[in-house]
Amino acid sequence: MAKIGNIFFNRTLNQFLECKDLDSKKGLSLLEKIQGSVGDNLDKVLETIAQVEDPHREVLKNICLESVEGFSEEYFLNALSNDQTVMRAAASDILANKPAVDSTKLFQRLHDPKSSPAEVIEVLEAQKDSLKPEDIINHSLKLETDDAIQLLKLVEGSRQPVDLSSLSFQLDKIESPVYKINLLNYFGSINEPKIPLIVVRFLDDSNKVVVLEALKTLDRMKIDFDASALLPYAESMSGVEQELVLKIIAKQADASLVPHLSAYLTLKSDELNDFFAGIVVANADKENFEKLLKRLSIEDDWTQQQSVARIQKFSDEHLSEVARELTSHEQEFIRNTAQTLVMNLIGDEDLGKIEEYALSENWQVRERAIQSLAKSSNRAAIVVLKKMVDAYPDDFVLALRAVKQLGFGKGLEIAFEGLKNSQPNVQRASLETIEAITSEKHAAKVRDNIMWNLPVLTTEMREFAKMLMSEITRDYGLPEIQIDENTTTSTGVVDVPLFGGSIGSTVRPDERLSPLDQLAPGSVWMDRYHIKKEIGRGAMGRVMLAEDDMVDESLILKFMLPELTVDQQSTERFKREVKYARKISHRNVIRVHDILLKDKLCAISMEYFKSRGLEAVLDEVKCFETLDGLKILYQIASGMAAAHEQEVIHRDLKPSNILIDDKWHVKIVDFGIASAGTASEATLTQTGSIIGSPAYLSPERADGKDADERSDIYSLGIISYYMFSGQLPYSGKPMEVLAKHRDGNAPPIMKVNDDAAPEVSRLIVRMMAIDPSARPQSMKAVRDEVKNLVVEFELPEEIG
Repeated sequence: MAKIGNIFFNRTLNQFLECKDLDSKKGLSLLEKIQGSVGDNLDKVLETIAQVEDPHREVLKNICLESVEGFSEEYFLNALSNDQTVMRAAASDILANKPAVDSTKLFQRLHDPKSSPAEVIEVLEAQKDSLKPEDIINHSLKLETDDAIQLLKLVEGSRQPVDLSSLSFQLDKIESPVYKINLLNYFGSINEPKIPLIVVRFLDDSNKVVVLEALKTLDRMKIDFDASALLPYAESMSGVEQELVLKIIAKQADASLVPHLSAYLTLKSDELNDFFAGIVVANADKENFEKLLKRLSIEDDWTQQQSVARIQKFSDEHLSEVARELTSHEQEFIRNTAQTLVMNLIGDEDLGKIEEYALSENWQVRERAIQSLAKSSNRAAIVVLKKMVDAYPDDFVLALRAVKQLGFGKGLEIAFEGLKNSQPNVQRASLETIEAITSEKHAAKVRDNIMWNLPVLTTEMREFAKMLMSEITRDYGLPEIQIDENTTTSTGVVDVPLFGGSIGSTVRPDERLSPLDQLAPGSVWMDRYHIKKEIGRGAMGRVMLAEDDMVDESLILKFMLPELTVDQQSTERFKREVKYARKISHRNVIRVHDILLKDKLCAISMEYFKSRGLEAVLDEVKCFETLDGLKILYQIASGMAAAHEQEVIHRDLKPSNILIDDKWHVKIVDFGIASAGTASEATLTQTGSIIGSPAYLSPERADGKDADERSDIYSLGIISYYMFSGQLPYSGKPMEVLAKHRDGNAPPIMKVNDDAAPEVSRLIVRMMAIDPSARPQSMKAVRDEVKNLVVEFELPEEIG
């Protein structure tokens, strides 16, 4: 077929485009002429293709594809860089229909500044089944965002294997989150062992959406991979991200992960520590558990102890079997830990084996043995616990907890022994155990044992012991008794109603009256003091109202029981009351005059203040109105601020030691267990005869620490809570109240009393803070804050 010139070709092409029926004789003739000369007129044909519609467009495209051989592909590739848009579009259209185009050349055109990336991508899309995924990814990284995302879509559903070693990208250089998410979607469809480690790199991205998508991708994967790469993210992430990380770790965890967890058992989060300890227990085998323990063996003692304790918490039969193989290990730490864990394999009936571990030199092994004994429900466990505390007195508290859990009355013998221990924590645990396991069968014996041990109890525990005796007396219907705790019962002295009985006269077997008994109303002491009446009694003596003939003034005489004058502890307390109280001169503190001695009687003379205790007032009014309560609180804080200025700590501030007269004037009384602010004198309180009431005791004092100014502030906070809510923040048995002070979960005042002022409530919350450093740091500061509140509530009268 002869070729025609350009002019004639253009004319023929126009006729072809005007022809309506391309299957007619004329149409076929025109088509034949174009086919014969298309090689010399490709530019014109391409330009035409881009401007016409089917069927002419499709016919011209087929002519280009079928009639031109050899040079045509190169030509069309070059056309992709043509200045004219119509030329590029046509070339792209034709190449997209060509079965096999050289992809290398296409990728080169992709980065040609003269090319249109969108048109080249269109051609590549037609060839995507033959394209290598790594080529698509690597070339997409070099494009602008929109084009990069478009090109990256070509890997979706690709059946070509990816060569991961040929991938080269830096995540921090990729700006588009959408691109990263598309890349993650592709990686999520590939079952290659190295893919998860690539996806993990996305967890460092600054975009939270990308991080979440990366986690979802890892979660969807059905590939087993090394989960240790995820461990650093478990602590750094939070919320949904952290939940997903932990889920993936749990799913991927195996024995090989166990050694890596040595650094993840003492994190700041208890929940994470428990999670990883559970992973250890569930997945450990001998080899990897040994590796874990070897890594822990080079850590400090605290880390070792905390880590082992976490593992013990979740230890089961599986881990015990694993540990059994390490009980003879050459390294002491590994051997002891293994022996501790093996305790789970020992049944209740194998007490001989438990006893062996209970007497082990390693404290962790002993602790685990004690836990096993506590769960054994075997009475013979008490015998083992007794042997253990005899051999290792430092484990007394742990043993007592086990006794408490076992609940056998036979365990009382260990608890009674604990009362004689000099350590406050052992005495406390003993009282808690006695409280828990006392039954009607043993009630009388228990009360007698507590009574006999009162003199040896520490200051911090004696009051709780007395209250426990009172509860036992009440709960089991025992006869009321009265006892002076500072003497032994062998003297025959029965005095002071400790257990709620009414005040009565003393009873002595020989019926002889002591010098104190002889001071009946109407009698005169020291030729000066006319006894008018007895107004109260306590564990150490009696309080009487007297008239001082020398100055014609009523006053109070506080007498010490004669039999206590030979007791150094009691006399020291009496002296301290005078010594410390006389330092304080303030209208809100009872004035103490002197200490008096005559006829084997010792008494303190002090100001007479006709009044009632704050406790009695509260019983009547239930709780104070805001202004009335603030007025009383201001006076208490003022008096205590004056005491603190003299470095005197009250240590027993409670409503019964706060007196109020009919005009609501306040005075603080009873500095009998007060302490000095100096270390040299503070030690005197360690052997004092009583402590502050449990209901008002600060957490630090409940823990056996000595008091400071902030301890009085805490007690005043409890008193204030009572004043403005009508109830105490903590109630229950003595040891329960003690624990509640340390926990500090008092219900907000405003929930107890709807009318309570928020400003007052906030101050009281601060005063009652568990941590002394979180409270107001001085009573003067409390006084000033209360005064400001009074002004705020517009109290009309002057308060000082």
